[in-house]
Amino acid sequence: MTIVQRIKRMVLEHGRVVSDSILSVDTLLNHRIDYTFSAYCGDALAHLVSGQAIDVIFTAEASGISVAVFMAIVVNNAQWPQQAAVVFAKKSRPVTMGVDGFYVVDSYSRTKERPVQLYLGKHIMTPGARVFIVDDFMARGTTLAALGDLALLANAHIVGFGAVIEKTFENGRQELQRFGAPVHALVQVTSLVGGQIHLATDPGVAG
Repeated sequence: MTIVQRIKRMVLEHGRVVSDSILSVDTLLNHRIDYTFSAYCGDALAHLVSGQAIDVIFTAEASGISVAVFMAIVVNNAQWPQQAAVVFAKKSRPVTMGVDGFYVVDSYSRTKERPVQLYLGKHIMTPGARVFIVDDFMARGTTLAALGDLALLANAHIVGFGAVIEKTFENGRQELQRFGAPVHALVQVTSLVGGQIHLATDPGVAG
């Protein structure tokens, strides 16, 4: 069984259908972190960028962080001595982030069903950095797109986007087309109708 097949099996076994459009993986990523699952996901995402120089693995707090960390371990082993940093955008501005010292973009939380803002300190990401953007879910693509906008504000170069789970019926890839970068998903959910998780039949990583 491949790593991606293990990831898919874990989503099928532990995922919980909340509605026809909402899938909970709160025992894997979103509330309780299963580090085996995160390690599998990080490994699979790292292999998507094998042979490419990566400076930053960029995500949003908080559910994407564990996956990004495990991805960085694999990436950094492969590209030693060059090291990729893990950076996560904050969902509120701390007092340590001065009024002129950050970038901010508007986004929308699919699970919280409300607008959010994402913040990135101007000193955190170096101009010209090669950035791979990671998130737990790709639904409408709003969070990944907001991370992409932050990376561009920082004058970084987007190498690609990677999601652990893509809900293909919400068409998030369309939101990311404007960046002109590859978009990947480890698990593609095609339907949640009737309380059942239906996955795309392609046995490999979706590109």
